[in-house]
Amino acid sequence: MIKKVRARLRHIRLMRVARHLVRAAAVLSSDTAARERITPAQVACLAFARHQLRIDDEEAADYLAAALVADGYHSDRHPAPAA
Repeated sequence: MIKKVRARLRHIRLMRVARHLVRAAAVLSSDTAARERITPAQVACLAFARHQLRIDDEEAADYLAAALVADGYHSDRHPAPAA
């Protein structure tokens, strides 16, 4: 049970990080390309800075793609296959 709660909390935190970057890019520029310039490395860095969560580029790319889609933008990024 505790593992599920921790996993859910981790997911929420990572989605907040990714959505923050997407929304900040939207505020800074109305240009769609600005949102596409957000990198998985930026997601990973902010996740560590805010929550001390270390994630790899593949997981960061998944969260970035999810945040883009959740905010109504198109994402050419595809989620990594489940292990």
